[in-house]
Amino acid sequence: MILPVSDEEADLNQDGRAPSAAPLRNKLVLTLAAALTPVLLLSAFKAYIDARDVRDSQAQNLVLVAGAAIDGVNQSLQQAELLLSLYEPRLAAGECSGVYNELSAYLPSLTNVVAFDENSEVICSAVGTPALSRENQVLHDRLRAGGDSFARSDAFFGSASDEWVFALNKRVEDEAGNFTGINTFALGAIDLANLVRAGYLPDYVSLSIADETGRVFGDPLVGPIPAEWIEGVRRAQDAQLFRVDHPDGTSVDVVLRPVGDSNIFAVIARPSYGLWNDFFVRPATSFGLPLLAFAVTLLAAWMAIDGLVLRWISRLTRTVRIYGAGRYQFKAGNSFVDAPSEIRSLATAMEVMAQDIDHRDRDLKEAIATRDAAVKEIHHRVKNNLQIVTSFLNLQGRQLKDPQAKEAIAATRHRIDALAIVHQTLYQNERLESVDMRPFLTGLLNHLSDALGMSEAGINLVQSYAEIQRNADDAIPMALFIVEAVTNAMKYAFEEDGGEVSVCLSATDDQVTLEIRDTGLGYDTTDDSSGLGSKLMVAFARQLSAEFTTEARPGLGCSHKLVMPF
Repeated sequence: MILPVSDEEADLNQDGRAPSAAPLRNKLVLTLAAALTPVLLLSAFKAYIDARDVRDSQAQNLVLVAGAAIDGVNQSLQQAELLLSLYEPRLAAGECSGVYNELSAYLPSLTNVVAFDENSEVICSAVGTPALSRENQVLHDRLRAGGDSFARSDAFFGSASDEWVFALNKRVEDEAGNFTGINTFALGAIDLANLVRAGYLPDYVSLSIADETGRVFGDPLVGPIPAEWIEGVRRAQDAQLFRVDHPDGTSVDVVLRPVGDSNIFAVIARPSYGLWNDFFVRPATSFGLPLLAFAVTLLAAWMAIDGLVLRWISRLTRTVRIYGAGRYQFKAGNSFVDAPSEIRSLATAMEVMAQDIDHRDRDLKEAIATRDAAVKEIHHRVKNNLQIVTSFLNLQGRQLKDPQAKEAIAATRHRIDALAIVHQTLYQNERLESVDMRPFLTGLLNHLSDALGMSEAGINLVQSYAEIQRNADDAIPMALFIVEAVTNAMKYAFEEDGGEVSVCLSATDDQVTLEIRDTGLGYDTTDDSSGLGSKLMVAFARQLSAEFTTEARPGLGCSHKLVMPF
């Protein structure tokens, strides 16, 4: 069953932003289906019971028809048995033709009258001279042995009457009870079959007779009768219902009923009912109507969920996205005027929540702006104070006469200048909690290059930085490390012909690498580097939890490398 999809859900499915809408509806509908399934199962069981009852009713009707239809056959056979007894003296006198002529009007099915002696030789015959078949010889032997007074044969083709007949045989005895012969009435099979026709039955009901070999006489819809059917009726000694399915898709209901205790069976057949009959309509009504109600209920639930829940959930989802984009002034309640009260209350609560968030957001932004301004002012003042300290050191250095003291004061002044440059770069940065290393280091090195006079000294500065964000607490020692390394290179690495200093910052998935390389004079790393610059670089590396290595060879320049966790 294909159920409709709402416009809201279609929109959401196209952009792939509401994967939970369909599962919610499916779960609710499946829950309802599970709750209604027992009713459907009970309806299916009721339909099965109705089908069985209709089947039994049809079988009972055919059995009743069979009982009414075989009355004529039973009456004819009983009458034949009675007449055999009444006309026994005349048959013993050889008056077969006279008896036949007298009884033909009363027994329309009578085709011949024959009298046999104790040796089964023909004493007289009304029609021709019949030849005793092997089957009749067996019946004669059974009557000769005693125990039975009458015996009926299966249908056979009578040579004298030239048609299919049943033989009704009676044992003949003298006054002492000794076997003296057999009297026989030959009853035509077609005439007997005509006796089972009942005038009140519709034309589509076929009434015929069969012998125990399965041969059918009359107006049959089926034939021959399977041996297992006859065996089943013989064991049950009652009517049985069977069905025959034809290759063309039609079927026939057949009732087989024994005629008395003989080997003759009445065959009542009719075409099985088609589609529009009790056998189909009653079970279909028992199961079809609940099934229809089941489907209509699920469809109604599906549409109700779509109209009362999913439609408004989709609108709530869009409202949340609007608020998530920062548009807190959006009035959600105006879009939910027609929504159920629960959904409308939720939308109103979301609107109030958005307004509260807007107020707190503005307060936080103001607080952050105030804090950022204060921190930038602190960096600015620190930078100014450091410049003042640098000015004091310049004044102090001019009054000194010892060259080593002057050099120490100058080195200290350079480090303080570098620290002032770091603070100047920090307060000029828009973000205070983290630092974008590319613009930060570019500004730092540009200021440092100007302060150290690298261009005037013929030193080329090469910079290469990856797009990396670092915490401000890490950016300061990293910047001071760079300042110390570049300052040392300017002081000790180059002669008058200049050279090149390169600063490279790269990153992988788990580490950041900072490398400062120069093309200066280099030095032997086996010598003890116990200067203040080297000690400061080691201290900065330890503060960054970095692995610090130096590679240098005389005449081949120097490289300082920091490997830091990302």
